[in-house]
Amino acid sequence: MPALVDAFVAALPEAEQARAREDHSLEPALRQAFERGREAHPAIATQGEAFAAFFAPHADDARPASQWLPGRNVTDAYLACAIAHHDPAAVAAFEAVFVPELQRAAARLVQDADLAREVVAVVREKLVVGTDARGPRIADYGGHGELLVWARVIAIRTALTHLRTHQRHLPADDHLWELASPSIDPALAVIKREAATQIKDAFHHALAELSPRQRNLLRQHLLDSLTIDELGAIYQVHRVTAARWLAAARADLWAHTRRRLRQTLGLSDASIGAMLDDIRSTLDLSIERALGPAVAR
Repeated sequence: MPALVDAFVAALPEAEQARAREDHSLEPALRQAFERGREAHPAIATQGEAFAAFFAPHADDARPASQWLPGRNVTDAYLACAIAHHDPAAVAAFEAVFVPELQRAAARLVQDADLAREVVAVVREKLVVGTDARGPRIADYGGHGELLVWARVIAIRTALTHLRTHQRHLPADDHLWELASPSIDPALAVIKREAATQIKDAFHHALAELSPRQRNLLRQHLLDSLTIDELGAIYQVHRVTAARWLAAARADLWAHTRRRLRQTLGLSDASIGAMLDDIRSTLDLSIERALGPAVAR
């Protein structure tokens, strides 16, 4: 499927296209990812070229695509790509599986049925319909973690905005983590609860270790709601470069948090890794609270 490579490369900044074409394992990696997605969702018809282009803004700067792509959740990305392109079966799957889950998460947070429905309606319009020229924001999902957890985090963020607007009590971070990504393993849930204070402390120390630009990127994207295109315009770089800078800021924050926890918790690396992996997709919830008021750009 040479067309998959062509579509992926065409969606990259011009300066990065030659390097991608030199990745001789790119074509089989894209083909395998596409086939895995199609097998997982046989009723959904995503075009191979659209699927390949879907990953370009979410690339890893440090490694060729053929190396990072197998580690992504390509089956959920296949579904997200189809929703972004308004495939009827994909949209129906979102309505049947995701909307009830988002409704439950919102209802547990705001404890107001009407407000919960309003939150889910806003999230659905943003993710599936699109509220501006960018189209459906579900295209922002890059295959990191589960799509459902990613969507749940957006619903919780929206619910928190509504709670602030109505001057209502905001829950603690550890409660938000559990709402966004409930622990299946009871032992892991206990570890998360007991280590909540240390996790929060490690997170704040890690945030301080980021560069000013990284903190600004996170603040502008999460608090100011600037899109990848708007960030690219501000920093005068291609949108793919802006997306990668943002991903790198999150990755560095995560690595710093992990290192700090190794120093403060009497747990094995495996336990710390499992605990952090369980809340990885909910990190934006804590970033928004910690960053506070914007600083000069």
